[in-house]
Amino acid sequence: MEHSRYQHLISLRSVLLRYLCLCSGGCVLILVLWWGIFMQLMNIGFLLPAVASAQACANAREVVTAMTVDTFDADAIDSLCRYAVITGANTAGETVHTTNMTARQLEIARNALHGGSGNLGMMQYQYIVRMADGAACLLQYDYAVPYADPALRNRLPDFQTCYILLLVILVLVWLALNTHRTVRIFTAETTRIADATHKIAAQQPGEIDASSAHIREFSAALQALQTTGQQLTDSLQHQWQMEQQRTEQVAALAHDLKTPLTIIQGNAELLAETAPAPELDAILRAGERAQQYLAALRSAGTVPAARQLTDSHTLAASLADTAQALCRPAKLHFVLQEQWQGQFLCAAPKLSRALENMLDNAVRYTPAGGTVTLTISKADGDVAFTVADTGPGFMPEALHKAGQFLYTDAARPGNGHQGLGLYLARNVARAHGGNLIVSNDPAAHGACAELRLPICANAL
Repeated sequence: MEHSRYQHLISLRSVLLRYLCLCSGGCVLILVLWWGIFMQLMNIGFLLPAVASAQACANAREVVTAMTVDTFDADAIDSLCRYAVITGANTAGETVHTTNMTARQLEIARNALHGGSGNLGMMQYQYIVRMADGAACLLQYDYAVPYADPALRNRLPDFQTCYILLLVILVLVWLALNTHRTVRIFTAETTRIADATHKIAAQQPGEIDASSAHIREFSAALQALQTTGQQLTDSLQHQWQMEQQRTEQVAALAHDLKTPLTIIQGNAELLAETAPAPELDAILRAGERAQQYLAALRSAGTVPAARQLTDSHTLAASLADTAQALCRPAKLHFVLQEQWQGQFLCAAPKLSRALENMLDNAVRYTPAGGTVTLTISKADGDVAFTVADTGPGFMPEALHKAGQFLYTDAARPGNGHQGLGLYLARNVARAHGGNLIVSNDPAAHGACAELRLPICANAL
């Protein structure tokens, strides 16, 4: 059935050939009819042949030769022939005694008398006749098809010009009609293509009707779009399902981690009551942070709608305590550089967790004896939090993919790292209208992660 329908479609080549045949065939038919009517008008005596004017001027030449200026008789000259009687030609006393020419026609005739060209576009010709008294009679005629009736020549426009103009108009109208019809065919086909792309964009490839096309090439294009759209939709659905599975896995992981963390934190609290120690305080703070991370993991990518003015120095002091607790067991040095202090709008809990994740990443990948540096600065109207380390730095692939969901740098020791730290930090940055930029620090020979947030104008 599909093969039979495809055979009944017309090809694009056939459409264009039909357009060319209709245009050329119609123009030929118009020309034949135009010429037939023209000859019929001549046969019934409504028109005179083009040579009639030349013959009239030839007859007038014989008559005018015997005339003088005083005996010149205009009635003896056929109305197809124009005349002008001139004395004193080529002298200062040159005078036009009588004429039925227009000023422009007389100018052309006198130009011919003085040796110039009297032929105007191969349509107007001149005769110079010497009269019996030596005066010059300029005879002029048009090589054109005139009306047979002299009264019509004086009242109506030139027939030949009007008739040729009519032919041009008829040909242009015919071409315009055929072009409009062909354009409508192509417009209908391209509209179907446009509708198909809209349905693909709306993930509705099944609604594309490839059978609605009438041209074979457009039908094939619609079928290809339908197939591509279906494959694209299937791919997007598969990707969405994978994202759902990842989300469910992360949620399950967060749920599974909650119980052991609760046990660890509870026992640490009991130990702290009986034998307080700085190490137990660090364990308790780490447990609280882990609980916060789990809560953030369940709502990854969201930022509380309510934001508040946050003091950068207060935030830096809190981050410094966390960084010192992270660096001390790893035998690392921590450096805080506050190059700018001020207030800015942010969701402080989210931002704090994001920066702690960045510090945790730096500690993970920095060998013992190395340095982790947190710099707070102002750049191009943004507040920038930069975490730099003296570790191995990012691999080229990681520079492009760092911050993607569950991406880890395979070339760096992960220590169980699941690729969530920079992902959460990037989400927090973007939710605040900022961005996370990762690079390698040539000065420290390590990795550098910069989280930028815009500073509100009223919070400087």
